[in-house]
Amino acid sequence: MKASLEKEKLRELQKKINYKFENPVLLEIALTHKSWTAENEGFQPNEKLEFLGDSVLGLIVTEHIYKTYSDLTEGQLSLLRSVLVEKKSLAEVAEKLNIGSYLKLGNKLEYTSVSPALLENAIEAVIGAIYLDGGWSEAEKFVLHVLKSKIEEYSMRNNEDFKSRLKVIFEQKFSSSPNYRITTEGPAHEKRFYAQVLINDEIAGEGQGRSKKEAEQSAAGEALKRFGNE
Repeated sequence: MKASLEKEKLRELQKKINYKFENPVLLEIALTHKSWTAENEGFQPNEKLEFLGDSVLGLIVTEHIYKTYSDLTEGQLSLLRSVLVEKKSLAEVAEKLNIGSYLKLGNKLEYTSVSPALLENAIEAVIGAIYLDGGWSEAEKFVLHVLKSKIEEYSMRNNEDFKSRLKVIFEQKFSSSPNYRITTEGPAHEKRFYAQVLINDEIAGEGQGRSKKEAEQSAAGEALKRFGNE
């Protein structure tokens, strides 16, 4: 009875993620936490699939935003990627899919609330499982579908003024405004600007661009990756 119930739950989840596995065992492994395998011999935990899925996720997102947002600078693309693949975003995706109800957990975890970390890891493992089962195109389809709203939301944020956002954070956190140090290279007609954003003489971010403004924005974007979620 329990085995048939587990198969039914796997079928249910496959409908939710809009992907049918050729090898459902991969999905089962993706949902199996090490606490469960410690109590049940002969089963694999999802750690290796999580490792694979993390890399697949990063490359899918990187390729997509590179092709889609050609007007963004390298610094802006880097910031956009970081917020899309961060743990908070993945946990929100997992909650929407109710992944926690499908996880195989050990007795100590089974009757406690599923932590965001477990959800994040499970989503990465599911991505790894889809990649192994259906290849790049299926993994890409899944990732871009579940992250669609966040990609749109955060890409719009990249049109905001990074320097202004960073100034607010620094004033709240350090009671001080960031300082920028600018250097240049190259002849006048091809000058390249390099910026460092400093707080208490410590480099918080670096960037470059074809103008002083662009370089400072790029440096502020790098600093935001460090301080923006604190």
